Amino acid sequence: MLDFHPEVITFDAAGTLIDVNWNPAQIAVESALVTGVPLGDPLVAGEAYGRLLRSRWGHFQELNLQRSEAICDAFWLEIGKDWLESLGLDPSLAHGVYDHAMDRMFSSGSDIFSLFEDSIPTLEALKAAGIRIAIISNWDVSLHRTCRMLGITDYCDIIVASLEEGVEKPDPLLFELTFERLSVLPGAVVHVGDDPIADIQGARNVGAKPFLIDRSLEASEAHRLADLRDLLPHLGLPR
Repeated sequence: MLDFHPEVITFDAAGTLIDVNWNPAQIAVESALVTGVPLGDPLVAGEAYGRLLRSRWGHFQELNLQRSEAICDAFWLEIGKDWLESLGLDPSLAHGVYDHAMDRMFSSGSDIFSLFEDSIPTLEALKAAGIRIAIISNWDVSLHRTCRMLGITDYCDIIVASLEEGVEKPDPLLFELTFERLSVLPGAVVHVGDDPIADIQGARNVGAKPFLIDRSLEASEAHRLADLRDLLPHLGLPR
């Protein structure tokens, strides 16, 4: 059990609360094929999409600073049009590809984003105990849409996506601005994440107490959790 009573528990998203299978090029190719776009060789088409996205990633990062889902959505539609045009195809077909991809990612039953089985029980227990909850994730503006789709937004006092802030974990600034918005000192925060550098070292460097989630473990060990629910006894809560 911890030797202090945390006011806030912060969670990483991908690999911690949310199981992520996000591969933009693969999603684009599969959505194109499903909607009847004659791509030719899917491997060649996927490689072309990947090159195009990499060439524009800096611009996408800049767009995220505007904190607008609509602006970032327009980016994905535009890149789809340019991708199809580069393959010698009708760019207007990108509308169908975009709609299918968005539905696949952000509709109920998504096979791209899903919750781990221990996520909701842990969040419910913390909420019932009156402990505030936040998400701090290296993610784009779509983190908010993903959390809404998965039904975890209402558990959170704040959700912080790195691309909206222009800084990523393990940079202390991402943690510090989150704590400032919550009006909490780092020493009263427990952070849970799956990355030893971004989450564990990042949290430790600002004075928060880190726990590593590693579901490959057979059982939890000290501050390494095999199951998120194993955090609860450290807080004096029943598992």
